[in-house]
Amino acid sequence: MLQKSFCLESGIYLRFKRKVDVALRNFIKIGNFLLLISTATLFFFLTLTLQAGNYAERQETLRDALGYEFILGRAPQRIISLAPNLTEILFALSSGNKIVGLTRFCNYPPQAARIEKVGGILDPSLEKIIALQPDLILAFRGTPLEVLNKLRSSGLPLFVFDEGEKVTELFSLIKTIGLITRNEDKASQLLFNLESRLKEVQKRIQTTRTRPRVFITLASPGLWTCGRQSFLHDLIELAGGQNVAAFKSRRWFTLKIEDLLRSSPEIIVILAPDFRAYEARKDYFLKEESLKNVPAIRASRFGWLHEDEASRFGPRLIKALEELARLLHPEVFP
Repeated sequence: MLQKSFCLESGIYLRFKRKVDVALRNFIKIGNFLLLISTATLFFFLTLTLQAGNYAERQETLRDALGYEFILGRAPQRIISLAPNLTEILFALSSGNKIVGLTRFCNYPPQAARIEKVGGILDPSLEKIIALQPDLILAFRGTPLEVLNKLRSSGLPLFVFDEGEKVTELFSLIKTIGLITRNEDKASQLLFNLESRLKEVQKRIQTTRTRPRVFITLASPGLWTCGRQSFLHDLIELAGGQNVAAFKSRRWFTLKIEDLLRSSPEIIVILAPDFRAYEARKDYFLKEESLKNVPAIRASRFGWLHEDEASRFGPRLIKALEELARLLHPEVFP
């Protein structure tokens, strides 16, 4: 009887042990599976984090026109602008209140007059700039390289831009300044406005086949004009005209009288600071005996563009484009 009871208990024990072993093995399998899932999940999120970090690092770095790396940080609070067009862009992006210094040529918008001047475009004062303790300096390649190198060696955060040759390069300039100043939304709004207006001009120009020959000049003495490397050359073409000085690559140069006679411009566009200066220069052309056979002068076909609007690579350049297109093609710009 005892033997039978022992055998029965042994059988129960063995069956129980087998169930425990099976349950334990299943538990271990489940544990291993969960561990695998946890490890894979952790690896996945670590990978995403690293990728996001690398992406952010790439997005936070820009390279300026001189090839120097510029690391983006927080929105700058003390900006110095060393070019009038850069000043106008900063104000258009609502960063004018962050400007602590600019050049004596930065005269637009009117609020710029109240900001401390640090010298000219070619001769900014290094001492004044350092004293203003800027956390961002914006300049362009027209500033002497010696000055730019001194600013950079002083440890001040400097970003240098190129002067564009195409009007559309203005858009990338605005976008970059928007990034640097952390005004991306404002930049997007401004770009939408400017690009829409450019497209409207292009749409109207495409409806006419005429392309008048244009001589664009300054109100100052001499036959100053712009070659094909100037954005004003591109402005003329976008407005539906032909630049009579396109045979030269230089941005600005003095045209010879014989070249002006040979090119036979159909319209003379004068860049002047005001209408009085425009009228005075127009009067010179009308009275100059050696130019009386120029078609534009015979027909008394002249046009005025505001000097600053047309010659600065800033937001007002699109306004100058609209006005130039209207001068060249009044039939499609009533």
